[in-house]
Amino acid sequence: MARIALNGRLLVPGKLEGIGTFTLHCLRELVARRPNDAFLLVVDRPDDAMFHLGPNVEVRRICVPGRRPWLLWWWFNVSLPRMLRQWQADAWVSLEGPLAGNMRPSFPQLAVIHDLNFEHHPEWLPKTWANYYRSTFPGIARNAHVLCTVSAHSAKDLAATYGIPRDPIRIVPNAASELFRPLTSAQRHTAQATFCGGHAYFVFVGSLHPRKNLDGLLRAFAAYVREGGRCDLLVVGEAMWRGEPRPEVAACAGRIHWAGRLERDALAGAVGGAEGLVFVPWFEGFGIPVLEAMAAGVPVVCSNTTSLPEVCGDAAFALVDPADVAAIAAAMHALESQPERREEAIGRGAARVASFSWRRSGELLDAAVTELLSNASGPGRG
Repeated sequence: MARIALNGRLLVPGKLEGIGTFTLHCLRELVARRPNDAFLLVVDRPDDAMFHLGPNVEVRRICVPGRRPWLLWWWFNVSLPRMLRQWQADAWVSLEGPLAGNMRPSFPQLAVIHDLNFEHHPEWLPKTWANYYRSTFPGIARNAHVLCTVSAHSAKDLAATYGIPRDPIRIVPNAASELFRPLTSAQRHTAQATFCGGHAYFVFVGSLHPRKNLDGLLRAFAAYVREGGRCDLLVVGEAMWRGEPRPEVAACAGRIHWAGRLERDALAGAVGGAEGLVFVPWFEGFGIPVLEAMAAGVPVVCSNTTSLPEVCGDAAFALVDPADVAAIAAAMHALESQPERREEAIGRGAARVASFSWRRSGELLDAAVTELLSNASGPGRG
């Protein structure tokens, strides 16, 4: 029996982001596959039903809230090591990246680094956060005894950026929740009435962050509207606009609907009711909304950059250059005007999404943990 400590810092009840969703599903699967092991889930929030992943899981809270870089340093380098030693942990599994500092070099640690957007575009982050990530993550990549990521693109990027071997990096992909499934005609009409005043719509899902290229999407939508496009646009994410919108976007503001953050059930309805997902970020380590749309029977227009062509395979309705506003607008018009092509993309999407599952991701993580424990005395990469 092994005693395995788990990073649950990003399990935020009611506010799961992408990495938190990955953490929740993968840890549930891991715990179920290892009933004879004991687990310690380390969190930084009050107790919640979400944290109780199985009968072999003990939950402990570090009261220092890991919300700022200097607090994160204390969390992972002071409070966490003290707790792991007290609990007599055999290993640490961190599905968001950071290792437990101040442990002996041979103490086995597994890290998942999802992407390196902060290395390539630090300007997308507040300076303190960019500095934290860029000073911390090279050491994580080199010192983790087992290093994982979510896509072949990210694995290649990790190896090239940090000068580490590609072959040992394990891939544990994301998957779509079972909540995402095709809606009936009546359910689609309900979604249209709920989110867009009864109008057909395209949907975007994601944090309103510079790397998501929301400005480019809105400019493309404005061009689509000027050229006679009939669908509205639903933006799912934190409902705020920093700065004044461009004049051409302001002209079609009545056709843009801001849903804010949605709970998972409502999100599944919002995606399932759409005519298409239009998702054109500059940079993605994976891109969960793509799989969720395919699972919901919704065709996908997405960027032809970073991990997205890998995740889509041949299933996208269109892959577009995120810098090409005209191409994005043309893809929206094609979604509206080419029903046969749209149905073909839906069929390809259903086949593609079936190749991803949280069960399979759990199996891959379980194999990585077995590797971690079998090489417990071996050094990291540092």
